[in-house]
Amino acid sequence: MNTPFSVAIPASSYLRRRIGGISGVARGVILADLVGAHSIVVVSDSPVAEDWHRSFAMRVRPLPTVTYASPSDVLPPGTAMLPAEAQPTRAALEALRDNSGLVLVSGDPRLIRERTDHGTVMALLRATLKPTEGPVGRWINRPISFRMSALAMKLGIGPDPITWFTLALAMVMAVILGQGGAEWLALGGLLFQAVSVTDCVDGDIARVSWAMSRRGALLDTACDMVANLGFVIGLMTGVIRTYGIDYAWIALASVVLLVSGIIAMSILVRMGPKRGSFDVLRAALEQRLEGRPLLQSVTLTLERLFKRDVYVLIACVFCLLGLAWVLPAMLLGGLCIWLGAVAWCAPLIAADSDGLLLPPHMRQL
Repeated sequence: MNTPFSVAIPASSYLRRRIGGISGVARGVILADLVGAHSIVVVSDSPVAEDWHRSFAMRVRPLPTVTYASPSDVLPPGTAMLPAEAQPTRAALEALRDNSGLVLVSGDPRLIRERTDHGTVMALLRATLKPTEGPVGRWINRPISFRMSALAMKLGIGPDPITWFTLALAMVMAVILGQGGAEWLALGGLLFQAVSVTDCVDGDIARVSWAMSRRGALLDTACDMVANLGFVIGLMTGVIRTYGIDYAWIALASVVLLVSGIIAMSILVRMGPKRGSFDVLRAALEQRLEGRPLLQSVTLTLERLFKRDVYVLIACVFCLLGLAWVLPAMLLGGLCIWLGAVAWCAPLIAADSDGLLLPPHMRQL
């Protein structure tokens, strides 16, 4: 259990600026609350925009009590002070919680301050990378999505419009794939990869600007499932029109299995964590295989092949190479394995009422 502590946030001209969607003061308030601060003081000689309110309202989290003090006021003993010229991180607040006398200085890896605001935003985005992020996401998708996210935040665009744009792009992809022919299938494959990249953007923005919400998480998951279903239906339609009716049975089986899996996972998530993330399946697999480290390591490594960024890139490459006809059988086999994993882990997911299987950022919603 975290030890309560007091933290003071200087409302410097730098921390008042909105970098990455919110001000540094707001980021400090949010992070201080998350790590267990029982007293949060904003040190300011003039009014401060309370732009942290929106984050707490969206996440249905009780708003912490924030008091104000003049720079000339003497702070209570044991109050940790955030630096005035760098963006705080959770690691910085945790360090101050553990040692309130710690003085963080510029250059400390637990603080973020680059030469330009764009560089600072990019550093904040890189800090959101999940430990389980695979090589495709880390080295291909995220370098692109981070730049798109930085531009969107600079223009004041929030995560929801990006999600709706991604959904629209997925529908266009499905229609193009369904036209059939090598050229249309190749273009549809490229659009599927584009959907995979833009789908990262809304989450990037939400995590950096603390605009996370249960509604947003549910909308994002729904968008993912629509995109996946659109790809399968569009691909199968295009393959049948291009290569013949013999693929019809695989198409029907794939659609039925995918819809069954989506329904099953939706029900399990609703019964258990009650928050919209299918990422619980990986955590459930990890828990299922506790005590068998070798099998656990092999299974979780193979599980990464079923991550969206991986199978989307594979599908894109096959479509571009004119090998779209190979994908239906691969897809059918993958869906059978996925459904088997869902069935095996169903009891754990359904019983996870505390949301312990959720990714760390979603437990804060």
